[in-house]
Amino acid sequence: MKLNKIFYLMAMVCTLGFTACGDDDDAPKDDPIQSPIVGTWNVWSQGNDYDGYTGSVQLNWEVEEGTSISLDLLGTGTPTEIPIKETVVPLANSLGNKFLPKVLKSVTFTPDGKINAVVSDYDDDDIAPEWETVKGYATYKVISDNLISVSIDAEKATEDIDDPAEKAQIKTILKSYGTIPVNVRWNGEKPFFFVDKAYVQPMIAALVAFIDKMPTNAMEPDDLQTFTMVKGVVKQLSGIMDKTSKFEAGIELTK
Repeated sequence: MKLNKIFYLMAMVCTLGFTACGDDDDAPKDDPIQSPIVGTWNVWSQGNDYDGYTGSVQLNWEVEEGTSISLDLLGTGTPTEIPIKETVVPLANSLGNKFLPKVLKSVTFTPDGKINAVVSDYDDDDIAPEWETVKGYATYKVISDNLISVSIDAEKATEDIDDPAEKAQIKTILKSYGTIPVNVRWNGEKPFFFVDKAYVQPMIAALVAFIDKMPTNAMEPDDLQTFTMVKGVVKQLSGIMDKTSKFEAGIELTK
């Protein structure tokens, strides 16, 4: 599995809880699922680099006034305070809607509880994406009209990773999620799949513990700098979530 596909997998786990499809022929054959989400749904995006992008990626994050993340963007040792509401949320939404359509085209919920995704290893602005349907990563169950549960097959998702240490780390992360509760809200005829504060807050605590244990001695200088910045952000999130009144991170899909 290439690095950018691993990144895609992890990003979607954090924001949605599913990334590809379950294709386990040994799974029990239940009655066909009767739900409005059954079918193929497409990622959508609109906008430009000047005005920003809107689309499938939607982060709704309401925090106490003045809440910010401290980032040492220039590596000078002097952090910059970046407001969550005014900067982080719109930037995350715009960047997400610029890049997600380059790696994810559509998601299909099958009547037998599987999830198919059309994805790409796209990593070059000058080359058109080459799409492929990925299978074998996750299954879903309908709990109610507004909730589904998603289970990720960690073994399948990491079977193509050659590096044993990297494989073990990612497998540990995926297994820690278990069954993921994914909320479903209909924005008109578009389903919005998202995880909320109740799910994300304890996940952040687990992520802090995990990232503290990650070895850094073999990292290249640029990778170490990026890791250090990400680690700093993650460590701040626990306190920020205490100041959060609403958190919804997910994707809205369309026919």
